[in-house]
Amino acid sequence: MLFLYDKQKKVLQPCKETRFSDHGLLERQNIEQWVEQFPEILAEELLVITKEYDRFDKTAERVDLLALDKEGNLVVVELKRDDSGKNVDLQAIKYAAYCSTLSLQEIVEIYHKAQEGKGCSLSLEEAKDTILQFIESDDFEELNEKPRIILVAREFRPEVTASVLWLNKCGLDITCIKLSPYGLTDSGIAIESSVLIPLPEVDNLLINRKTQVPGESARTVTQIEYINFFKNVVDLLKQKLPGEYAQPDGRSFYKIPTGMSGVHFEWAFHGRPRSSFGVELHFETANRDVNRSLIDQLSKFAGRIEAKLQLKPVFQREWGQKRKCWSRLYVEKPEGKISEELKLWAAEKMFDLIGLLQPELDRIRITEQ
Repeated sequence: MLFLYDKQKKVLQPCKETRFSDHGLLERQNIEQWVEQFPEILAEELLVITKEYDRFDKTAERVDLLALDKEGNLVVVELKRDDSGKNVDLQAIKYAAYCSTLSLQEIVEIYHKAQEGKGCSLSLEEAKDTILQFIESDDFEELNEKPRIILVAREFRPEVTASVLWLNKCGLDITCIKLSPYGLTDSGIAIESSVLIPLPEVDNLLINRKTQVPGESARTVTQIEYINFFKNVVDLLKQKLPGEYAQPDGRSFYKIPTGMSGVHFEWAFHGRPRSSFGVELHFETANRDVNRSLIDQLSKFAGRIEAKLQLKPVFQREWGQKRKCWSRLYVEKPEGKISEELKLWAAEKMFDLIGLLQPELDRIRITEQ
């Protein structure tokens, strides 16, 4: 319910909820335009790639809006003006299936073409940069095969909400957004946006379940590839350096603790798509000056690192996707393809790097205590 308070009269009164059709507002000409201009009306940050997308093989059907979320997931948005109808969920699932094969490069091209259609001068490289800068996930490389779905309507039928709740339990990611118009004046209306599904308490349970029991079926092909790769590399490292190592979690990097808070060794794939692989030491404490001091103390070992690993180390005093308050040093192999050779290289170089720098880190830790 929406209430309007008159500051002069000091009166609070309820606004009358109406229908979009009561105001002559249309799905494509109005609501779709609003979402394209202000995607936050859907209760999250989205980058709209295009609207009315219909470049599918063997069908002329079209997606109302195609977007990306901050994690780099493709999002299919299906809009209904007032009543959702009985089959909007099935319609959106069909569209998501059509879009599930789209690659990052194809999305870049679609976005580029859409921007050109608006009169924006944007090169393909600039379009790709815009997309990658929008995505905040550090380990994003490629779109997964399970697009998210957002359904938008003023009213959802029980047939739809029952199906959506069940489909979410089965691993699909479907959100229902309720847009409610309220008449304020003869020339103005208010639009209230609210998340109908998932309910906050249901959403929390789903997040907890995914965190505690990460089922293999919920992982992408790339995540499974990373898990297998890092399991193999850890096993190789254990042969030379026995110890307790964490289980890989499907991300494009793997951390090895040093015993110092905020400091760890790391294997990491670089590039989008991946084009190189690093054996690294990260300084990620909350204090920028501490990070810089630590890397400065280890920079004097650059010659020894190069001699031992037969690679020139890179020292970055300012590093980090957001605030650049971290530091790191690394050696890099210009190869992003997973192979037996890369596994052996990764284990060998990490063994050498730990052997050189772990004693120095231990000395620094003892000195600072």
